[in-house]
Amino acid sequence: MSLMEEIIAAVDEMPPFPQVVQRAMQALAEPEYEVSGLVDILKVDQAVTANILKLCNSAYFGLPRKVSSLKEAVVYLGANQLRQLLLSGAASKIYEKPNEGYAVFADELWRHALATAVMAQVLRRHLRLKIDENMVFTAALLHDVGKVVLSTFVVDKYLAIESMVESGEYSFQEAEKEVLGFDHAEIGGKIAESWDFPPAIIAAIAFHHEPSSSPKEFRLLAEIVALANNLAVMVGYGTGVDGLACRGHDLLLQKLKLGEKDLEKLVLLFQIEMEKTCDIAGVSEH
Repeated sequence: MSLMEEIIAAVDEMPPFPQVVQRAMQALAEPEYEVSGLVDILKVDQAVTANILKLCNSAYFGLPRKVSSLKEAVVYLGANQLRQLLLSGAASKIYEKPNEGYAVFADELWRHALATAVMAQVLRRHLRLKIDENMVFTAALLHDVGKVVLSTFVVDKYLAIESMVESGEYSFQEAEKEVLGFDHAEIGGKIAESWDFPPAIIAAIAFHHEPSSSPKEFRLLAEIVALANNLAVMVGYGTGVDGLACRGHDLLLQKLKLGEKDLEKLVLLFQIEMEKTCDIAGVSEH
């Protein structure tokens, strides 16, 4: 069995992305979603229900009385905070998995994923893009999920990848391709496909290092995820040597017409939103 065949087999063995979360995302994507319908979806998962009530009753909100009704909590939190809580909870369990290879950066990998998702949201709003917010946050949050599967297979090759990147001649993705014959973005796309995510999210994950190669109809989303990935690294949320390996940054800035003042504003907005999201997700910022 070839290395690629082994990895595809590992993808097939990954647990499915939580169906409750996927169904809730679909409901939240509706402009006027029904709270009762959303509650019916969420209440079948005790862990999700507990997390929603825990957040609503946390010091972050400082409510004068305890909320014990899931429906009341859903109404109070609203679509954006629910989305972040649900997706972050599901994704954090996936990113915690690496135990070899990339495991040295497992914690950084999760924080980088969360920072990329927040940065993508900030970019979407700043550029006033008509792209579904669920798709932007989900694609950015899961853009590096391929590293979770690759972790098992790079343990004896990681030093070679690291050395190539540190030489300055290769990006992390280029080093992966040179050593393995493929990269984490390609594997991530296959994982998203196995989870039955929409084609736009699959493409954004698969092409987040090469957005110009993405199918035209999904290219803007891939570009946003790619730029958010680079900017997250720039503001200190990188993953080891991966932080030295961003390509195509200036071209993306030019294409999206972002100047120095735009970047200053984006970084400020990101810091505000990242603090909020970390509170919601229950993680420390650094």
